[in-house]
Amino acid sequence: MADEDSSDLGARARLDAAFAREERRGLMQAAAARSAAVALIIVWLALANPDSGLAYVWTLGTAFVLLATGLVQFWLYRRRRASPIVPYAFALVDSLALAAAVLLPNPFDTMNLPPALPLRYASFMYFFVLLMQAAFSFRPRLLLWTGLSGAAAWTLGFLWIVSRPETIVLPGGGRAAQLPVYFDRNFASLIKYENEIIVFLLVSAGLALLVRRSRSLVAERAAAERARGNLARYFSPKVVDTLAERDEPLGRVRRQAVGVLFADLVGFTTMAEDMTPEEVMALLRDFHGRMEDVVFRHSGCLEKFIGDALLATFGVPETGSRDATDTLACARAMLAALHAWNRERTAAGLSTLRMGLGLHYGPVVAGDIGSRRSMAFATVGDTTNVTSRLQSLTRELQVAIVASAALVAAVEQEVADLTLLHGLTSRGASVLRGRDTPIELWAQ
Repeated sequence: MADEDSSDLGARARLDAAFAREERRGLMQAAAARSAAVALIIVWLALANPDSGLAYVWTLGTAFVLLATGLVQFWLYRRRRASPIVPYAFALVDSLALAAAVLLPNPFDTMNLPPALPLRYASFMYFFVLLMQAAFSFRPRLLLWTGLSGAAAWTLGFLWIVSRPETIVLPGGGRAAQLPVYFDRNFASLIKYENEIIVFLLVSAGLALLVRRSRSLVAERAAAERARGNLARYFSPKVVDTLAERDEPLGRVRRQAVGVLFADLVGFTTMAEDMTPEEVMALLRDFHGRMEDVVFRHSGCLEKFIGDALLATFGVPETGSRDATDTLACARAMLAALHAWNRERTAAGLSTLRMGLGLHYGPVVAGDIGSRRSMAFATVGDTTNVTSRLQSLTRELQVAIVASAALVAAVEQEVADLTLLHGLTSRGASVLRGRDTPIELWAQ
């Protein structure tokens, strides 16, 4: 249980680290986009307002403050100097700065506009830009904080305006009585304020839920791809697609009849003595890659590579109607692939390779073995051991394939492709090393 928890925590930590990297990139993109937008607004203000004066300077100054905060954020995120609290602090600062820029009167304005007038404009929509910026972070909590910060900043501005003696708040009564008040220059609509705050908070909460859901989907997708990658180590792509659709791909440990193939390069140890370690690794990788393709092409399960040898099983995770036939077909296809490879090696001036294959069919116990930290799918039982012994006999008998009578009988019973049996001849019964009961052999 401790190993399982440790593995899960490790995967979770890696996913959180990936999210953190994307969050930082998102914050950088959002800060850059917002700074560019504010810069365009400043240019537009400069072109649309040819007048000069302190009032004009005040307007541009507030825009430059918002531009500066965006650039500072971008610099901090780019340099990785921002602590976890920095985005939350900037969300609050930006909200307060935006509310001040929109609601506070221009001290240099000579028109003497009433403080309640900005509440009638659609200026509150600019706070949704802050939500957009927070959404780039992929952080649900930051979105909620931005929503609360924006609502609080706008509320402070609204309270400051309605607390002034000249401000008129919508009184009770019918619509006819309210209409003259609505057109008063000092009127402040409480209903409009409530609608703005409610909608803003609902949108921020909805976006936070959406981001949280997106993070969950990414986590689930990552877990699924990790499971699919683990399955792809053993099974063909077609089988992987089937297993990936299940909640428990391999199921419980079970006993079943399978075809087993054990392949080994003949004389590899002697050959490796005259090769550099790099050349040995290159040869093994080439051999593994070619044989892996053949195993998967015949719906086999590649259990393990053991140096220059490999173990493959047919009929896992579920038995089929031609498991023994696929075992023999795969063996012949592997020999054909080796023959083609030898032609390439001969053309390159390299020595040819030989391979011995042992084939058997019988019951095994199939399932995951090992600890949670190091687990692998495997088939265990006498059938696997016999297959290894059969492969060893290929050197003694000077043949490429040694198959058991049980495999030959299973191929005949499946009646899927009896031509695969051509060339196999009976070699009689033989007692394998480590066994007392003789086994009938077929070889080619």
